[in-house]
Amino acid sequence: MEPSYREKQIKNLQKEDMLVALSGIIISKGKDTFVLDDGTGNIGVFFDGLQQEEESYVRVFGRLSSLEEGMEIQADFVQDLRNIDKKLHKKVIKLLE
Repeated sequence: MEPSYREKQIKNLQKEDMLVALSGIIISKGKDTFVLDDGTGNIGVFFDGLQQEEESYVRVFGRLSSLEEGMEIQADFVQDLRNIDKKLHKKVIKLLE
């Protein structure tokens, strides 16, 4: 059976996590990178061709990489969550962990 993405909060990420799903606000954006903030912390994300702008609410599905100075995500895809109830969504994430 193939591994699946696991919904996490940034503060709860561990080196053993491989495929993760993180939801949050894009707080800064570069050419092929952006910083995602989920309210518990922030993390750098590598993704080519991001359509969303800063301040967008998104879910990132990707692979976690551990670095000496922290962690980063290589995103496989990014889901636009602009039409979702953020408070309810955060409650669901907490229940899933």
